[in-house]
Amino acid sequence: MEYGNLAYKLPEQYEEPIKRKRPQANRVKIVKRNREQMLSRSKNIRRICAIVVIAISAGFMISQFVTVNETEEQVATLQKELAELESATSQMIFDLEQSVDLDEIEEEATTRLGMQRPEKYQTIYVNVKQDDVTEKTASEVEGFGNSVMSALKKIGSNIVQFFSIK
Repeated sequence: MEYGNLAYKLPEQYEEPIKRKRPQANRVKIVKRNREQMLSRSKNIRRICAIVVIAISAGFMISQFVTVNETEEQVATLQKELAELESATSQMIFDLEQSVDLDEIEEEATTRLGMQRPEKYQTIYVNVKQDDVTEKTASEVEGFGNSVMSALKKIGSNIVQFFSIK
């Protein structure tokens, strides 16, 4: 008598074959192949990253070059405009100087304003401010005596300024 389940027993030909383990040599080859694939992938990724960095650098350099060239063109254009404006200004100054007639000015001063030319015995003083111009001759600049005198004058003017009331 048989006790157990009521399932039919399949013949041996239909039973699932036992999974055989791959030989160790094949496993090593597969692991090596996987490792080589991973290394080649990482090398390719590095190459792609390097190419991207180089492309970005090249783009930046080209943009800077273009910017410099555009700026140089602008400078050249502005310099040309400046030269034209200076030329026009000098022409206008020349025209203005030519348009002024000193005889007409003298006539206007004598008739309308009642001015007259000074006589030979009269002395005329004109204060001309020349802060930005200095004229010195070599004899004034060179020599020990001149340097001592200029130092004494400076000391004297400093003393006067110190005691002066402002």
